[in-house]
Amino acid sequence: MPNGRVAEISALVGDDLPDDPPAGFRPIKPRIGFHLMMGQFYGRMENGLLVVAFRCSPRHLNNHGSCHGGMIASFADFSAYSLRLAAELPETSIPTASLAVEYLRPVRRGDWVEARVQLTRRGRRLLFCRVTGTVEGVEVFTASGIFVPGAHDPGGLEVLSAVLDAS
Repeated sequence: MPNGRVAEISALVGDDLPDDPPAGFRPIKPRIGFHLMMGQFYGRMENGLLVVAFRCSPRHLNNHGSCHGGMIASFADFSAYSLRLAAELPETSIPTASLAVEYLRPVRRGDWVEARVQLTRRGRRLLFCRVTGTVEGVEVFTASGIFVPGAHDPGGLEVLSAVLDAS
């Protein structure tokens, strides 16, 4: 990596805050690539739906000291694991066709961010959803997404095993 930034990035990731998830939240196994860079996500079942969450750490911050919008958008996209379950497609890949995010309030260092996904429409070829992100019960972002049911992906269900086994 140019300019010796590897050590700087390593130090930033090493400076993550303790996650200290609230009761009932279990780790969601990270997969390859980008998911590993975002940090640890957690999930718990709530009224038959998967709630996905993370602790905002220094690696997630922008120059203003709040969670970077790209992280929030990526988190909203990642929460599509909830959509897989809601659409009864736990072992089906659902690539993103469209995602629009509205940022309502800043997410700060240390905030525990939760996402809840509602399947709003299921067409023959597309799934439509609304994602609501909250910190301490206050909405901090909303998103609307369109996803395309795709290939068989048993690994997607496997990453949720700790969450689903606990419910």
